[in-house]
Amino acid sequence: MISRIRGRLTDIGEETVTVEVSNLFYEILVPSALREQLKSDNSPGSEIELHTFYYIESSAGRGNQFPRLVGFRDPNDRGFFQLLMTVQGLGVRKALRSLTLPIKEFAQAIETENRGELLKLPGIGPRMAEKIIAELKGKTYLYALMKEGEALSLRKEAEVDFKEEVLKALMQLQYKRGEAERIIDKALATGRKFKSPEEMLQTIFQQQL
Repeated sequence: MISRIRGRLTDIGEETVTVEVSNLFYEILVPSALREQLKSDNSPGSEIELHTFYYIESSAGRGNQFPRLVGFRDPNDRGFFQLLMTVQGLGVRKALRSLTLPIKEFAQAIETENRGELLKLPGIGPRMAEKIIAELKGKTYLYALMKEGEALSLRKEAEVDFKEEVLKALMQLQYKRGEAERIIDKALATGRKFKSPEEMLQTIFQQQL
């Protein structure tokens, strides 16, 4: 599986970019927001690195199948996209067109059930907005806690010391140790008995709203 590509950006199309790697040219589907960013940066000819997702696309009514790559600047954008793809009825291309918001804001809209924000996204109608919330709420809170422009390191196996586990997770989200400790202390001050690091992180997310 191709998980990452680094090479020279040679073309920006309507839905794709083309990247040259050692005289091989890869056509890669990208989110609409990334495509527009690359256009505004006048990037053709520059080096680019994309974290990729591989899938097989079927041609409607013909039975033909084509291998496709989808590319993202950040591996966490790719992770969120793969989660988004679990929503029934949301295809790859529609999902890519909808990615006009930063991942943090998209995830916040899901976790807070902000239907109005989701309805602003291209191709997302009322029924799809409801499905996205129903199927993903509670699964995207870590993305909602991301600091803007920073990488996310997702969950590890649970440990007995949830405070230490959550501290590590927050620091991987680019929070400073002192800031992370204050956030954790605030969550612990609720008196809730947390059964897992994930439960504590969900409480922290709610307190950050």
